[in-house]
Amino acid sequence: MKKTLLIVGVFLLGQLVAGAILAIAFAARASSQGADMAADYVPPLYDMLVALMVSDIIIIVATILICRKGFVEPFRWNMPAARGVAVTLLSLVGMASLVVLTEAFAEWLDLPDYMADTFQAASLSPLSLWAMAIVGPLAEEIACRYGIAGSLLEKKYPAWAVILISATLFSILHMNPAQMLVAFVIGIFLGWLYVITRSVWPCIIVHVANNAVSVVMMRLNPDNPDDITLSSMIDNTSLYIGVLCGCAVAFAVAVYALHKAAAPLAALRDKH
Repeated sequence: MKKTLLIVGVFLLGQLVAGAILAIAFAARASSQGADMAADYVPPLYDMLVALMVSDIIIIVATILICRKGFVEPFRWNMPAARGVAVTLLSLVGMASLVVLTEAFAEWLDLPDYMADTFQAASLSPLSLWAMAIVGPLAEEIACRYGIAGSLLEKKYPAWAVILISATLFSILHMNPAQMLVAFVIGIFLGWLYVITRSVWPCIIVHVANNAVSVVMMRLNPDNPDDITLSSMIDNTSLYIGVLCGCAVAFAVAVYALHKAAAPLAALRDKH
């Protein structure tokens, strides 16, 4: 548990470092332009994304250093090529279905989203795909799955506890009500995926794919971010419910197939 708490501390410290970088950059820019830092000053998006990437790189490096004794195993693919492709495709189906269901539920709850405008604006920057869809998910998976879930597995915590604890911390670290619910549910799926495969790569792949799709959709709808929700895309209530039911079935099938596909991996680990 000490490693887990240390990684959480590193994650928060990385955010503070990013904030400090932003503050310095904003002050320098305002000073060079001969302006005062007004209360409603809007930071340049490029600076925000650079600071975010610096924070994520700090988190990645620090987590690997903290967990370096178990560095190699979680970064191995651990699967034959055909099985690895099957697991990846099933994981993508499961992730996509779960995201649709969870975001529909979050939308129904009408949870406050304090970061919606910031994310929408940031998605228009050329750096958005790197910062929000690649480096960000990579940092979160290395911290929450490789670091937190991995350290708990190392201490022989039961699988359900590993999944629940890592998902809870994954949710809390997002610090935004609308994101926290989605992050918790997704965190359970990603934690389970890590536990059954003992590899961080399937988790990274599906997380990157999910964020990349979100960034692209926001870039395609710069003036109407609300148009990227499922309810706004489907006006027909019956069709909307049908799509949600289809996603629920697809998720259940994907989870069952993933469990069957990963069973030989678990047997091999138990044998050794």
